[in-house]
Amino acid sequence: MPDSLREVLGPGGALSRALPAYEPRGSQLAMAERVEDALRHGRALMVEAGTGTGKTLAYLLPAARSGLKVVVSTATKTLQEQLADKDVPLLRSLGVDAKVAFLKGRQNYLCLLRFDQFLRNPTFAVREEAALFDGIARWAETTQTGDRAELTELPDNLASWRDLSATADQCIGQKCAHYDRCFVFRMRRQASEADVIVVNHHLFFADLALRSSSAGDAGAAVLPRYDAVVFDEAHAVEEVATEHFGAQLSSFRVAELARDALKALTARPQLLEAAGLASRLVAEGRDFFEVALQTAPEAGRTRESRWGLLPGALEPAEPERQKLSELVRALGAALSSRDDEELSLLERRCLALTADLELFSGAEQAPDLIHWAESRAGHLLLHASPIEVAGILQDKLYDRIGPVVFTSATLSVGGQLGYFARRVGLADESGPLFPLEEAVLASPFDYERHAALYLPRQMPDPQDPGFAEAVADELRALLPVTGGRAFALFTSLRNMRAVHALLADELPWQVLLQGDAPKAQLLKRFREKPSVLFASQSFWEGVDVPGDALSLVVIDKLPFAAPSEPIVAARIDRLRTAGEDAFYGYQVPQAALALKQGFGRLVRTATDRGIVAVLDARMTRKGYGRLFLESLPRCRILRTPEEALDFWRTASGD
Repeated sequence: MPDSLREVLGPGGALSRALPAYEPRGSQLAMAERVEDALRHGRALMVEAGTGTGKTLAYLLPAARSGLKVVVSTATKTLQEQLADKDVPLLRSLGVDAKVAFLKGRQNYLCLLRFDQFLRNPTFAVREEAALFDGIARWAETTQTGDRAELTELPDNLASWRDLSATADQCIGQKCAHYDRCFVFRMRRQASEADVIVVNHHLFFADLALRSSSAGDAGAAVLPRYDAVVFDEAHAVEEVATEHFGAQLSSFRVAELARDALKALTARPQLLEAAGLASRLVAEGRDFFEVALQTAPEAGRTRESRWGLLPGALEPAEPERQKLSELVRALGAALSSRDDEELSLLERRCLALTADLELFSGAEQAPDLIHWAESRAGHLLLHASPIEVAGILQDKLYDRIGPVVFTSATLSVGGQLGYFARRVGLADESGPLFPLEEAVLASPFDYERHAALYLPRQMPDPQDPGFAEAVADELRALLPVTGGRAFALFTSLRNMRAVHALLADELPWQVLLQGDAPKAQLLKRFREKPSVLFASQSFWEGVDVPGDALSLVVIDKLPFAAPSEPIVAARIDRLRTAGEDAFYGYQVPQAALALKQGFGRLVRTATDRGIVAVLDARMTRKGYGRLFLESLPRCRILRTPEEALDFWRTASGD
C-alpha cells in the first residue's frame, strides 16, 4: 500500500495506474488530506465537495487507512450499494486491504424463522402477491446474504415482505433455532470484525437513539462500538435524526401488535385471557384513531396533510385513549413473568406503546417537542418530534465518540458553512472535537462552459392564479431547445399536476408523471428515449441521469419549506422567541440548499451540458435572491428562450 495519500490520488499515483482514464483532481486530494487529519487528531470536519470531486474515495481511503473503526453513513441504501459495487472494489485494487462490512436495517433481510412459519400457512396481504412467492422461495434456498435487494423484480411496496422479515420487536435472538444461519446476525458479526462499516442514515440514527435512550439496551444496539463517523450526503442528517429521536403512534402499529400477539397466543391455548385482550386491540385502537382524526382540520380528514397539535387538541379522544392505554397495559401484564422470549418481546412492545400513548394525553407537552399529526389515505399518525437536534447530537454523539466528518455537495449557503454547523450542533466552539475544521471545495466541472441558469424576464408571482399557465408557457418555449430530455420539478404536487394537464397532450416527446409508475421504472423509461418527466420532491436529490438523456432541469418555484409544516413552524417560532430572524437565519438558507440539490441533477459528469431554469421571479426581484445565486455553481445567466437556444447550440458544438 502506498505510504501517502498523494501517492494514491496525485499525478502518476496508484489511482491513475488503476484507472487509465483517470485525471488527478486537486480537490479530491485536498479533501482526503483533511479527512485524514480529522481522523488522526479526533476533530470535527465539515467539507462541501462539489459534484465530480470524487468525495467517496476521498473519505473512504483515509478511513480505511486510519486504524480506527469507522462508520460510514450514507443517505440511502442505493448509495450503500454503490459503495459495495464500485468504490470498495476500487479500494481493493489500490492495495488497501481493510475489512469493509455493509449493514442495512432488519427489514431488508429475510428472517428464516418467519419464512418457515409462512411456508406452513401462506397468507398474502395482497392476493396478487401470491404469484411472486415461488420466485422468493427459490431465492431463499440459495441466497448468501438474505438481502431483498437481490430480488430486483420484487416491488418496493410488497406487503407480504413484512411476514418474511423481522423487526427488533419480533426477533428472539439467540433462542431462535435459525440463529447460527441468521442473515442479520451474520452481517452484524462481519461488522464487529470490520475496519469500516457502511450503513445508511436511518439505520445509524435508529441505533443511536436505541443505545442512548433511557430504556435502551446496549445489547440490543445494531452497530458494534466505533471510533469515528463519516456522514456522506450529510445535508439529510438533520431530517433523519429528527425522525428517529421522536415517537410515532398509528393504527398500523396497534394492529401489528395485535396481529403478532394473536399469532403467538394461538399456539398457547393456556393463555386465553391474553388472547382475548389481544383480539380487542384492533377495534379499540381503531376507535381512538377515528375519534382523534375528527379533531383534524377539514382538509386533514379528506386528503394527505399535516397539522400541529396544540395542547388539548386531542381532548375529544381522551376517553378512547385511556381505554386503549388500559387495554395495552393489561395485555402487557398478562404476558409478563413468563420464561418465553417471544412473549417477553410482546410485553416490551406493550410497555413502549403505553409510554407513547401517554405522550398524547392531556398532560402538558414537553417544551423541546412538537406534537403533530398527519393523515395518510384516511389513516391518522401522531408524532412527537424534537424541535431541534443540535443539542441531541452534541449529547448523544459528539460527547461519546471521537472524530466526525460531514460531507456533501450541498452544505454551504453563499459559500459559507455556518448555517449547516448551527443545525447539527457544531457552531459552539467547545468540546473535544474542536476546533471545527471547514472546507468548501469547488467542483472540477466547467460549469461556465457547460451549464447555464435561465431566469425569465417576466413571470407572475408564484401565488398568482395564472402561475401554472405561465410555467406551461415557459416549458413550451424551452423544451424544443433541448429536444425534450427534461425534468420539470415542482415544489408541490398540485402545481405538478396542473402543468402536466396543460401540456401532456401537446408535447411530441414521451411524457412521464411521478406516481404513474415506480420511480425506478420512470427513470428507466426516461433514459431510453427523449422524455419530459413531471416530478416533485422525490426527484430533487439522489437521482443520477448522466449524459444527454437529461439536458434541461426546470424548477417552478424556490423550494421554501411550507411554514405551515408543523416542524418548520415550530422551528420558526423557536428562533423568533430567541430574538433571531427566522426568515434569513433558517428559511432562506434551507431553501437555498434545496435549490442547490435540484440544480445538481443536471451536470453529473465532466462532459454533461445543459440548462437549469428557475421560473420564480423572486430570484431577481428580491434581495435574498442573491444568496440563492451565490449558492449555485458559477455559470452563465440566460434571460430569454433565444439566449437559451444560442447557448445550447454553442455548448453542443452546432
